Amino acid sequence: MSSTGAFQYWQRTMVHAGPGTVVRLPGLFEGLGARRVLLVSDKGLEAVGIVDRIAALFDDRSTPGGPKLVGVFTDTAPDAESSCIDEALRLARETGADGLLALGGGSVLDSVKMIKMALHQKVGSVSELLKSPVRIMNWPEVQHMGVPHIAVPTTAGTGAELTFGAVIYNKHLGIKHLFLSHFLEADIAVLDAHMTTGLPPMLTAATGLDALTHAVESLAHPRINHFGLAHAAASARLIVENLPRAVANGQDLAARQSMLNASAMACNAVQADFGAAPVHNFSHAIGALFHIHHGEANAVFLPTVMEEMPEFYLPVAERLKQAFSIQSTAPEQIVSDAAAAIRRLMTEIDHPQDFSRHGIPQTALENIIAAVAHDPLAAFYPLGPDVIEAVCRRVCGW
Repeated sequence: MSSTGAFQYWQRTMVHAGPGTVVRLPGLFEGLGARRVLLVSDKGLEAVGIVDRIAALFDDRSTPGGPKLVGVFTDTAPDAESSCIDEALRLARETGADGLLALGGGSVLDSVKMIKMALHQKVGSVSELLKSPVRIMNWPEVQHMGVPHIAVPTTAGTGAELTFGAVIYNKHLGIKHLFLSHFLEADIAVLDAHMTTGLPPMLTAATGLDALTHAVESLAHPRINHFGLAHAAASARLIVENLPRAVANGQDLAARQSMLNASAMACNAVQADFGAAPVHNFSHAIGALFHIHHGEANAVFLPTVMEEMPEFYLPVAERLKQAFSIQSTAPEQIVSDAAAAIRRLMTEIDHPQDFSRHGIPQTALENIIAAVAHDPLAAFYPLGPDVIEAVCRRVCGW
């Protein structure tokens, strides 16, 4: 939002939310005009039977001539690697797919966005779209891509099912590209709690704290617009209330559904006011260097960044006070109490509070500082080497 109060708000994705809503998938694709659907997922979801479960919905369709599944791709890499996206792109073309179904976590959801963009742009490799660390395409420069696209998240963390951004890992360069484009987001997002009940406690915790990071970093933008602020504040409260329940009992459908809804709202808040995100700046860099799960990285960095960089959060202390039900009145104390509340939540759900289990060597400090300083998000809020070192020494346990 500008200093005049003017802003643009974009959320084009239709949301179908509730346990059991995946049964609507064939009908939704039919409504979008798709006839030949490619399902993109990962090996983990294939192993636990979720891929077959979704594929069976198309076998059981009751509408003659309705959409059919023409291919299944499950070789998506954990970091949405460009090479894997190219493999899925080839399968889409070989099968004549005219619709894309993304079933998975953030890596799958982002990969399918880039498959769609590559089909629309008629490029042979997604690398042709990744010429710089950050690429931004806005309406009306870019129009609807004409490829029916539905996203079904299986984690409650990234919220990538309804955002127009994708983070793609370039294995050759060792960096993560940020690609932003209107119409990159799914046409429809199906948020079904049954898709997340098999998630292990640690992954439930990490993805939930990823969503909380989205909410907190959005709350930290002083001029976030009213739409984004409403989603950030509501999602933070939902996560604090429901994440412990979801971790304690993976079959708690009400808690799981609340987490899916909160995850979508939190990332929508990021999209509504994209800007400074120092926690993500750190997590992108260390994640690319050491292949640490993005949710875990965000979770570990979040309270530490708040403690080491309180000046970033002081202007929005009142928002943090409401989100975490803090009694203090002094802004400095509110920020401190908010970080402490996050640490208590991490303890309650048994999430690591540092990276000691990854054994990151102290000799990597120079590379980490360079990676953080050169991450695309550093352009929004540059971090000095002293701050980077102070944060990294704490999270790495040096």
